[in-house]
Amino acid sequence: MKNPRPNPFGTAVTALSTLLPTLVLSGLTLTGSAHASAARDQALAQLKRSSGSAISAQFTPAENYINVRATGRATLLSDNVAASPIVRAQNFLNQNRALLGLHDAATELEAVRVSRDAAGATHVHMDQRHNGLPVFGARVVVHMNGSGILGVSGAFVDGLDNLPSAARLTPVQLRDRVMAAARKLHPDASGLVVESSRLVVYRSGLLKGVEGKSFLAWEAIVKGQPGQAIRDRIFLNAETGAVLNAIDEIHSILNRRIYTPLYRNIQVIGEGQVGAPANAPLAGDVTGSARRVDTPPRNLYNFAGGTWLLYNNLFGRDGYDDGAPGITDENQVQESVYLINQNCPNAYWDGTSTNYCPGFDADDVVSHEWSHAYTEFTHGLIYQYQSGALNESYSDIFGEAYDLVNGTEGPLGVTLTEGQTYANGGSRWVVGEDLSQVAAAVLLRDMWDPDAFPTPSPGSVITSPNYFCGTGDNGGVHTNSGVPNHAFAMLVDGKTFNNVTVPRIGMIKALHIYFQAETHYQTPTTNFTQHADALERSCADLIGQPLNGFDGQVSSERITTADCAAVSAAMLAVEMRQRPNTKCNYIPVLRPEASTPALCGSGLVATPTFRETWEGGSLPSGWTQDSRLTGDSFPSTSVWGVTRTLPAPHTGNAVFAPNNTGGTCAAGGDQSSSFWLDSPDLPVTNNASYLSFTHFLQTEAGYDGGNLKASVNGGAFTIVPAGAFLYNGHSGQFIAAPLIPGVPDPVGLGGNNTSPLAGQAGWTGSDQGEASGSWGTTIVDVAVLGARNGDRVKFRWEFGNDGCGGNLGWYVDDTQLYFCATATGGTSGGTTGGGTTGGSTTGGSTGGTTGGSTTGGTTGGSTTGGTTGGGSTGGTTPTPPAGNAGALGVWSLLMLMGAAFGRRRQRARP
Repeated sequence: MKNPRPNPFGTAVTALSTLLPTLVLSGLTLTGSAHASAARDQALAQLKRSSGSAISAQFTPAENYINVRATGRATLLSDNVAASPIVRAQNFLNQNRALLGLHDAATELEAVRVSRDAAGATHVHMDQRHNGLPVFGARVVVHMNGSGILGVSGAFVDGLDNLPSAARLTPVQLRDRVMAAARKLHPDASGLVVESSRLVVYRSGLLKGVEGKSFLAWEAIVKGQPGQAIRDRIFLNAETGAVLNAIDEIHSILNRRIYTPLYRNIQVIGEGQVGAPANAPLAGDVTGSARRVDTPPRNLYNFAGGTWLLYNNLFGRDGYDDGAPGITDENQVQESVYLINQNCPNAYWDGTSTNYCPGFDADDVVSHEWSHAYTEFTHGLIYQYQSGALNESYSDIFGEAYDLVNGTEGPLGVTLTEGQTYANGGSRWVVGEDLSQVAAAVLLRDMWDPDAFPTPSPGSVITSPNYFCGTGDNGGVHTNSGVPNHAFAMLVDGKTFNNVTVPRIGMIKALHIYFQAETHYQTPTTNFTQHADALERSCADLIGQPLNGFDGQVSSERITTADCAAVSAAMLAVEMRQRPNTKCNYIPVLRPEASTPALCGSGLVATPTFRETWEGGSLPSGWTQDSRLTGDSFPSTSVWGVTRTLPAPHTGNAVFAPNNTGGTCAAGGDQSSSFWLDSPDLPVTNNASYLSFTHFLQTEAGYDGGNLKASVNGGAFTIVPAGAFLYNGHSGQFIAAPLIPGVPDPVGLGGNNTSPLAGQAGWTGSDQGEASGSWGTTIVDVAVLGARNGDRVKFRWEFGNDGCGGNLGWYVDDTQLYFCATATGGTSGGTTGGGTTGGSTTGGSTGGTTGGSTTGGTTGGSTTGGTTGGGSTGGTTPTPPAGNAGALGVWSLLMLMGAAFGRRRQRARP
């Protein structure tokens, strides 16, 4: 449980890649890319010959995911079982380098953990490194037993050879930019500090499951003062200082210490001291309980110990950090803090202690928070998108399991019937039912029927209307946790859902299967599909194995093949393996040029009355620019200029507005400003005239970016309205400004954006919600602006920066004012680089510029008479362009996405 603060550094965009159809070849099951390399195919074929049985091999390029294993109980490869597990793992990977795109396992993979399961298998967990640097989130696990290698699974990022070897910015510059980004996230916080920092390789899109790009990055953990609920993992591009991502790390061993609101000032209860509550045994999954009310410090002490007992009795785990380097019985401490401050109501794990506001000392809430600690030291699920939803779900699962087996109920629980689901007035599977009335009204959720609860979350990926597709709440970690929550509850009690019957297997079997997956198969980037794989493999591992019960003794429960069929049924019922790409309609910040509609209808040509391609190398005559400063100083680069360095695939020249990454977002370092480029005063020669231009955007989402304004007949410049865009209109809305200039707005009534464009519509952010942009074409209906034949119009491209931070900037190319006319001859427009229509109608020069212009015309300066650059002296019959559906259908979605930009404080959720 934590405060689900939206992430302003990302927006929901680019389509998720989908798995290709499964291919079966001579007993080899291959899912993923149909164009797997010949070397990998050869390695798989060799492994199949070695194993003598079928091999399941799954590759998902967008997730950099690999899962190769022998089916059944066969081994993938016989090896030297006398060697150490790490050496065995390295030898296997070196013999099969093509599986991962690996050069040398010893230098590219570092063993971080070796785990052993109840079935006798050993699992070597290895984090990827490149040139000695960690690759964030990339971990592979090699599975083995006493007979040989069983398989390999996890995420490995290849294609890193061309990354820069050193940061272009100095550590001081990077630290300044990290602190600026943290101040932007927490404008009301004081005493922010960098806990740790390092150079890493960061793969954009990895967590969201979309195609991405690798960066040399500076990773910093920024913490607030004790009790502030601030711990952010911030990634900067080490070459430019741009924010690549910011992950909220506040996740909303028996040596317990309970502290007062003044953290580490007064210890209220310590382990074994006089007056400390006695440890209560676990009662098992039965109805009926000893209903009692105790003081919050005693509850925190009791329930922390009960959570330790749950994991110890069932799995033999001695505390959340059992086996971690440097951990001994003496320094294995469970610290809890009872809070009374401005961050209430809330409860959270901050990497060091669990923290609780008044009324949050419920058994499942306390166990939920401690289970975040267990997650951190096992599969380490990254707290964003589906891996973050699984992180939350594992805390719900073990927190609710503790609630159901500890034999106690709190004050609110007496109003609900034990053993009954919420739909029948019961408390079973309701998370937080013992919270105070005020907290419960905000925080309760139901694992049994998530969609039907008063505060709904999704019970399935596709059919549920509540699956969250945005970037707020770290990509929906608290909402989308409903999917795996639902699967677990159905598996324990049995249920028919989505026309799939899930048989009951009971609590003990289900918990062992989930912990097996957590400890031995799942990795930091595990998503829902990989979670389903891990659970099914874990169930197969445990068939027939002895399972401890809640009392710590071997129970009578044994997992069977029928139980594993139930696991598969639960995954099918909640659609765990189905991808939400179509449903969520993820799009880039600019829809791609390839999908641009024809500028004019069939049999018509775009007839420019003005055209600019910037190939002259400098701003042409008639173009003007200006700026305004609202902060302390302008960024070091705050002008538009012509550049030949364009993002691929475009070449040639374009005009560019840089998104500076400097500024401190503190007094004296505020670089809030905007600067704009105005076109010449252009004559409108047809009642149905249109503006088109290609552009590329990559900015700090929500805060920085640009918009298009227009002036008709010398009037004031106003923002082009949504209804005037026929394609690729403004992608969202900038975060609002503070209600009082210069005063942070922590309660969310206004915003914290100090850019002069705050609150306006515009283009902002980047593709995939992370770090990369794309080219697109925008088309504007000039008539909607009120400009008719005989009028004059000017256009303004204005770019705004807030007080600190940035990314790359805004490129604008191939700008033209045109009308559509009946063709009377000539050639069609150029297609090199993505052109669609155009070209001259007299003389037949072929239009289009290398790099993606969508209209015709030869290169070189602006034109006003239509005789060069693809102009026409042919027919003059005007007709509106085709494809008028344009951006309007996306506008309402993007406005909703824009809400995720805000840094407004929201109510806590468990």
